Amino acid sequence: MRTVSGVVAVLLLVGCGGPQRRCDRTTCASGCCSSDGQCQPGSMSSACGTSGNVCSVCSLDATCFAGACTTFGGSGGGSSSSGGGAAMGGGAAVGGGAAGGTAGGASAGGASGGGAAGGSIGGGAAGGASRVGCAGMQYSEPLPTTSSLGGLVYTPAMAQQYLLSALQLRYPHGEAVVRGGLANPISPQQPNCVTAFLGDTSSGPAVLRQASTVVHECGHFWDLGTSRGASSAYVIAPNLQRTCANGDTTTRGGRTFARSLIKGDAWYAMRPACMNMSSSTCDFYADVYLDGSPTNGTFESGDQGFNSLLEEANQYVNSLASALAFRDAFSGGSRVSERDGILTFMWYLERYLAMARLQYPTAYATLTQDACWREAILSVWDRGWFYLQATNAYASTLGINDARLRTLVETPSLLAEIDSVRGLHCP
Repeated sequence: MRTVSGVVAVLLLVGCGGPQRRCDRTTCASGCCSSDGQCQPGSMSSACGTSGNVCSVCSLDATCFAGACTTFGGSGGGSSSSGGGAAMGGGAAVGGGAAGGTAGGASAGGASGGGAAGGSIGGGAAGGASRVGCAGMQYSEPLPTTSSLGGLVYTPAMAQQYLLSALQLRYPHGEAVVRGGLANPISPQQPNCVTAFLGDTSSGPAVLRQASTVVHECGHFWDLGTSRGASSAYVIAPNLQRTCANGDTTTRGGRTFARSLIKGDAWYAMRPACMNMSSSTCDFYADVYLDGSPTNGTFESGDQGFNSLLEEANQYVNSLASALAFRDAFSGGSRVSERDGILTFMWYLERYLAMARLQYPTAYATLTQDACWREAILSVWDRGWFYLQATNAYASTLGINDARLRTLVETPSLLAEIDSVRGLHCP
């Protein structure tokens, strides 16, 4: 599931004078309508829905996914809220620098890299790039191309095929992710991941501007549809997939804790949830992903465990890669928050690991003693920095508050959490 800079604009309208618009399919196309006629994002279990329909309240064993209350087999199914709420469609708000810049060096650390494994940013000759999760800043994959799309013909009726063809030309992994999402077992239960999240089909460029949303959400469909029982599947990169066990919360059959609990750490005050306010210093992702409390008797997005946190981070990398592929579709000085999204979740990953280490030893052992989780964490992390660095020149278009977020992510004590995982994995 994704949030966009557009959320800020929506929040600015709240409380303004003038007539109130009726909540319906036209005014709330990607969300749902509450009992008092307000358009809701549609991504929460307490208000789940899409296409301007009346919001539903999901049962305790279900979660809101792609605007529908859905139960995934067992406890492991990845990010149960990840699809929810097409209304929240965009990126994040980060852009920051050179995605780690050159901090760190290639061997055994560097000022920001640090750590026995070459550092969380610096990359790691210490562990050898040949082992999955040990590449650090040496991580590489084929970048999206700038291939001409001039040979593609666009009609609204062919919007899905147009997007797939454009992805094939510029970001083949994105095409594979979308096709994987379309083919997975979740699709028959609700609208497919393209239909559900591709809103504006008025033109080819309009479709391309939504590619980051569609690839992100189809990635959730693919991962969740592949997950089984207490195991969570991650399609991380071309030729890199991992399925790791016991990543959900203890109350849902796993060995980790609710992601919303990281709001109780010392870092939360640095960027608290926006709570219906608009500010560059608050975290509107927290309103969606870290909401609620695991003890209030209501299942909410924030009640999910580490498996869902990593799933979101994985898809925010795909969001940024997709935006890079179609950066020429953005014009007129518009800005999106694709860089912010992955930086926010990298910050969450660091904070979660720190809390696990200090307060939840069973969760920490699960994530750090299992090679599958170490490989998944480090691969998503390294791939995130790879695309942040690749988009550094386009930060003015693909980021909003990314510089501020990067500063938080690069706090030495937080980077040390990733370094510790890398040190265990890449001795």
